[in-house]
Amino acid sequence: MALPQDVLARLASLSGYEQMLEMDSVSRNTGMGLAEIESQIAAYKASASQQPGANPQADFQPVASKELVDLSSSQPMNKAPKYIDNPDQYRMKYNPSQQGQSNQSQVNQAIICPDCSAPLGIPNIRPIKVTCPQCMSELVFHS
Repeated sequence: MALPQDVLARLASLSGYEQMLEMDSVSRNTGMGLAEIESQIAAYKASASQQPGANPQADFQPVASKELVDLSSSQPMNKAPKYIDNPDQYRMKYNPSQQGQSNQSQVNQAIICPDCSAPLGIPNIRPIKVTCPQCMSELVFHS
């Protein structure tokens, strides 16, 4: 009795203890011996490696150079800030210097960094360039 292709594919994808447990389960369900199941898995793996369409990398063609992509027609991503409703629950102190404390005294809004989701305290001046202290991404907000 031959095992279905999906069962053989599942068994062939497993290894070690997981494969042994699955083979035991298939053996109990079908009444086949472990040696017979192992031989069917080996035959399945051998036939899968000989099939010409089995290689997913076959469509890849390496080249010596790449074409330049024209980004002038692309549309810029709109990274509007996501505002935090309760900015008082976050500690917005990044820079302990005199200049840093002066800048932090102007903070009256809080946003979420679009790259790493860290809370950022910002003044309500627009446009504003913000450097996230968590991920060091530099963002400019116009709204």
